[in-house]
Amino acid sequence: MKTRPTLAIAANETLPAAPAALRAVRAAARRLGIALAPEAEARRADALLVLGGDGSMLRAAHRHAALGKPFLAVNAGSLGYLSSAPLDGAEELLRAWRDGECERVGRSMLRAQVRRGGNGPAGPAHLALNDLVALRSDTGRVVALDLSVDGNDVASFRCDGLILATPTGSTAYSLSAGGPILAPGASAFVVSVVCPHTLAARPLVLPAESVVTVRVARAEAPVGFSADGALRARLRPGDTFTATTAALAITLLSLPGADPFRPLREKLGWSGAALR
Repeated sequence: MKTRPTLAIAANETLPAAPAALRAVRAAARRLGIALAPEAEARRADALLVLGGDGSMLRAAHRHAALGKPFLAVNAGSLGYLSSAPLDGAEELLRAWRDGECERVGRSMLRAQVRRGGNGPAGPAHLALNDLVALRSDTGRVVALDLSVDGNDVASFRCDGLILATPTGSTAYSLSAGGPILAPGASAFVVSVVCPHTLAARPLVLPAESVVTVRVARAEAPVGFSADGALRARLRPGDTFTATTAALAITLLSLPGADPFRPLREKLGWSGAALR
């Protein structure tokens, strides 16, 4: 007897739309012969279905990336940059997944470790699907952050902070700081400076294998270091963090023939007819 394909549901039940969304997904799964499992049983599922917004997808990736299961994301939140389908397209997405028709897009992650004093033992590894951020905590003063790439000194920035963003995260905080948009499958990441005290500072796009070190050269108050918006450490002068593309990545599934630029048109308000 053939085993039914199984999806583990990671739902953000704090969202107003969550109860109705869960009912709709469960009804669609019944019609399609798909078994649903709670998130706690993700290990035995064939894939994970994230029901929520981009924050829900980030949290699910942190919890379950190591399982190596693909993710489907149904947007029940607001922006939905990472969504595989809107809520009204959930059944179409589930059918495509059941029939093996979904397209697979690899989403790289960043990995970073903090060293106290710059030469202390490396702390625990922190992963980020969106971004790693060093940001001042004292609103009255800038900080000085030294940037090096592959052992080469790049610059020392007087600024509010630095952002290291994956292609996925290039449409998040980095974009707001003036960074470029990277294609989701690009083998690269970007360094963006937050409110630099010079007009010469520009975002820097680096090959995925680059090793970046950020050192706190000067700060009147501890500098917050976060991964995907979660505070991981408070850095003082002399402390560093070193980052590169992680060996671990996730696979995000989308509908067959999905237009990768549609989210940019819809979420960023891009307009105009495409050239033919």
